[in-house]
Amino acid sequence: MYATELTIGDHAYLLRAGTDERGVLDELTAAVRAGGGVVELPAGAPNSPRSVLISPGVPVFIERIPIPDDPPTPDDDTGEDAYAEWAF
Repeated sequence: MYATELTIGDHAYLLRAGTDERGVLDELTAAVRAGGGVVELPAGAPNSPRSVLISPGVPVFIERIPIPDDPPTPDDDTGEDAYAEWAF
């Protein structure tokens, strides 16, 4: 199983499970070819679509992020703080 993350410029959006990735890519491509346009994204939460303005030159990435079948347990802890690099 995986989650789908769509990154447009500097903003990342988590797409709802079952989203037609090819359909989203086709809409984004059509907006770029038209010189820019607004695309409705199916958001991660039901009934909360997001509108994004797409224009030529804006980087867009779709990434599949694997989700482990089993949730992590305390025994899985490596002892390292995954967010230590973000600490000030």
